[in-house]
Amino acid sequence: MDASTRTPNPRGLTLSFFKHFVNLHGGRDAFQGITTKQVCHLFVIPYTEATKLSLVDHIERNDSDGRIYVRRATWFVSHAWNYLFLDVIDALDFFMDEHDLKNEKDSAGLWFCLFNNNQHDIKVLPFQHWFTTFKTALTAIGNVVMVFCPWNNPTTLTRTWCVFEVFVAIECNARFEVAMTRMEKAAFLEHVKRGGVFASMLAKINSANSSTRFPSDRAHIFDLIQEGPGFQWLDRMVFTAMETWVVRTVETQVALSSTPADHLQWLLIEGEISYTKGTYGDAEAIFQSAADIHEGIVALDNRPPHHWRAIMYLAVAKQVQHHARETWEPLFADALAHQEKLLGLSHEHILETMRWFGEAYCNIKEHTLGMPLLYRCHVTATQHGRSEDKALAALTLGRTLTYQMRHLEAQIWLEKAFDAFKTAFCENHVQTNYAGVDLARCYALQGRFVSASELLETIYQSQLRILGPEAYATLVVLRDLSVSLCNQGKYEKLERHLFQCHDGFLALKSEGWVLDCQRALGILYLCMRDYARANIALDATYAKFKVVFGPASTPTRITVYYRLFVAMESVEDVDSIEKIALLESLVVDANLQHETWTEHPCHGCFHTIQGTLYMCPSCPRYSLRYCQNCVYDRNTMCSHAPTEWIRLMPPARFLHHTRLALLSKTAMWNAYATSFHAYQEYSNLHEVRERIDDLLSGGERKDTADI
Repeated sequence: MDASTRTPNPRGLTLSFFKHFVNLHGGRDAFQGITTKQVCHLFVIPYTEATKLSLVDHIERNDSDGRIYVRRATWFVSHAWNYLFLDVIDALDFFMDEHDLKNEKDSAGLWFCLFNNNQHDIKVLPFQHWFTTFKTALTAIGNVVMVFCPWNNPTTLTRTWCVFEVFVAIECNARFEVAMTRMEKAAFLEHVKRGGVFASMLAKINSANSSTRFPSDRAHIFDLIQEGPGFQWLDRMVFTAMETWVVRTVETQVALSSTPADHLQWLLIEGEISYTKGTYGDAEAIFQSAADIHEGIVALDNRPPHHWRAIMYLAVAKQVQHHARETWEPLFADALAHQEKLLGLSHEHILETMRWFGEAYCNIKEHTLGMPLLYRCHVTATQHGRSEDKALAALTLGRTLTYQMRHLEAQIWLEKAFDAFKTAFCENHVQTNYAGVDLARCYALQGRFVSASELLETIYQSQLRILGPEAYATLVVLRDLSVSLCNQGKYEKLERHLFQCHDGFLALKSEGWVLDCQRALGILYLCMRDYARANIALDATYAKFKVVFGPASTPTRITVYYRLFVAMESVEDVDSIEKIALLESLVVDANLQHETWTEHPCHGCFHTIQGTLYMCPSCPRYSLRYCQNCVYDRNTMCSHAPTEWIRLMPPARFLHHTRLALLSKTAMWNAYATSFHAYQEYSNLHEVRERIDDLLSGGERKDTADI
């Protein structure tokens, strides 16, 4: 083993020596266009021929300035041998400048395999030697800097030995950083301004696809990685480092902006990053700062296009947090009007505003206002837009059609969008995954839970690798997957997964999703017949939903329905008039005192169910539901063909029946008579055919109150 790897504190050569070495051999002109591999054969091996040592040992023993250049290694440099040697030097130089390490260019040793390994005997040594060499050095140093070139698809992550270095960094909990040249960073910043750059970069990086010169080396390294953290976590470390670098870079650009236009543009990018991460409150604050830049300085009609894009995104951030309509609707309208005046009718920013504005209306069930905007957006994108604009228009249309229970129409649009994103980007691209999630939800709403789960599982594994387990988008997919598995009766691990989602959204301060997960837990407990815990979860969810969305909103109504489903199964929930009255108050507040299952369409015809709701006794509980016509016509997703069905009355009628049964059981006939009259009025109003008989019709009965 080389001497430098045997020491507790590995040595390396300073960055100043790298530059000195170039000057010794003809200066930068002599190194133009030469790779690190070529430098090895053209310069390093000849330079150390007399001693046949590594360059580190050679300099330390034979150079009068050895003590100046050979220092304790503080950074392990991960690079690719086909990189241009000058690019590696420039990337390390720029890295030290950016990290305020300028003084260390002369004092910090860099462990660089070209210089640290003995290039004279490199071909005769086995895998185990190099495995030990790299691992020992990296573990002792504790800091890894990986050279990225090109920035959006670095060669280092296509080389198995470099992947191994990342693996060791994970194993020893080393600091991991990324270095690129000033020119590469400039190219990166230009692409950042166009949007979506980070997602594109993440989609291209996949360490499991790396290769090496000797297949046996690759096999050995892959075995080690798969037995350890796995490739998914390996990529996550790289992505985390890249994300940190991107955020830091954007924040720096915001701080360094010298003009209002630049400041506005970089604030928009910073806000988009926060929005994508699901930190909507932070995003709103950033977009508000961007919108305020021209306030009081430039007249309204003279403000630049990016100002109106900031106004639009401010509206988006407000709407997604369920702020009142009057806080975001005027912002959307103002932004769209000014964008059309400044940019024409087909600019990508106008298409973007129409998509967000139209969907915002549909989110509050103002479909007559939202859908025309979305159809107009699609037509314009088809005629004038980029392929990405067309796919986004189709995706938004499909998603909003699912809100309206037009699932078959929605499926056409969503499959079209999903295929378009796979073609335009790739299967692992974040935007492709977003489209896949919407498509999976559409499948689930049709009762196609297996198809939904298969798609969601694939997306979840991709999101874990690309975004990590705590990312907003990953948590959303895990939540959807858990609900889909619940609908298949696969309850194992679901409680743990839903708590993971709940806690993750709580950390992100995403209250709506926190409550959604709490409700999903309540539904899971109901399906598992754990009624006490179901009620705790559902009651807590209802209390918050009622405040946030209102008592008759869709989220609140769904919670009320499931609370009543518990009562339909749990006798203890309706064993007193007081308990029945409490449940009835929920129904009244939610405006559900009728025969329509407003939030439970039939899985056969997708129409709203009127009257009795039917469920197959052999299917997982509360998964598939049907109207009477579909049951009679056998238009069902279920293959069990039951002769007897589970029949559920609408909540209001169920409570009438339950009250009458309890009053008759306790012989409270005066109250019974009053309640039966109310039941008759309800049945007449809603044309209920299946009615119970009046137990008082045969004559007077003694009321317990009179005894």
